[in-house]
Amino acid sequence: MQRHGIEEGRGAFVEGAWYIIADASGVGKRPVTVERFGTRIVLFRDERGALVAARARCPHRGADLGLGRVVGGAIECPYHGFRFAGDGRCVAIPCEGRAARAEGEGRARWAGDALALTRFEVREHRGLVWLWWGERPAELPPLPWFEGLPTDQRHAHTATMQWDVPFARAMEGMLDIHHLPFAHRPWAVGVGALLDPYEVRVEGDTIHSEGVLRHDDGKPWDGRQGWKFALEVRFPGVLRLWFGGSMVGVAGCAPIDAERTAVVGRYYVPVPVIGRALAWLGLSLEFLLIQPGDERMLASSEPRDADLEACRFVRADAAILAWHKMRRTRLKAQRAGEPRRLPVDAA
Repeated sequence: MQRHGIEEGRGAFVEGAWYIIADASGVGKRPVTVERFGTRIVLFRDERGALVAARARCPHRGADLGLGRVVGGAIECPYHGFRFAGDGRCVAIPCEGRAARAEGEGRARWAGDALALTRFEVREHRGLVWLWWGERPAELPPLPWFEGLPTDQRHAHTATMQWDVPFARAMEGMLDIHHLPFAHRPWAVGVGALLDPYEVRVEGDTIHSEGVLRHDDGKPWDGRQGWKFALEVRFPGVLRLWFGGSMVGVAGCAPIDAERTAVVGRYYVPVPVIGRALAWLGLSLEFLLIQPGDERMLASSEPRDADLEACRFVRADAAILAWHKMRRTRLKAQRAGEPRRLPVDAA
């Protein structure tokens, strides 16, 4: 993939990383176009059923390939019927006849791969679509997944939503715990406002955050009262959340463009028979009742994009500051054209 320009502040996408961009179950017999990183990306399956990700713009005249169809593992443009194989090659040009080839044979003559698709590195793992954004290194790092999660989705439910906020702001919201008793007051009955104890530690590209929200009774925590949580972030945007009990949440955040963020959420409830139903109910309520409040608060915040100089952070914002430190380091290296350190987490 060609390198994209890096801007200061808004629109500066962290490169050299895996992002979750979609639910793989949504890519079936028909192609699907998603917008990520300010780019329309078409997802389809080749003749083997393997996922392919490419720029959605047809090289011929720019039509959205996601509006087309897949024929024998090749994606067909809906405008003029040009077909492209999973490796990006143009394999059919109907207007030039069967003998035409993009390599220059027959009546159609184009140099090299001028009609080839611009493809992206993509993987399908745990029912999710992972896309590598940035220049491809000699060796791609493993996908930043989490240990201890079920290997299948029998007791899980996945859904996608869109936030009208920049990616960095969205990640601030994901890492923020102490807003719960205020921004979600109707649904957080009995949750205290004091974040204590609270610990944040950084290991490589992973941020670990855990603590307890409890009522401030002036006494040290006795190990029992309060609402416990644990949050783990694989930079830049893959998260695991645990809020007590058996339910575990996973979220993958990726910028749609400089102003919007896509969130692919999943709940796991490893309970026999009714686990998937409980996961569906939990994630549905999360998207219906909780996440709109988060988006509303973030969208109303000034400045619109994250600005460390404009805010006055407190101890409870430590995880947010750790994430911003990683982001600032990555973007500085990108602007300098320096090699980027690769994630070392195992898939």
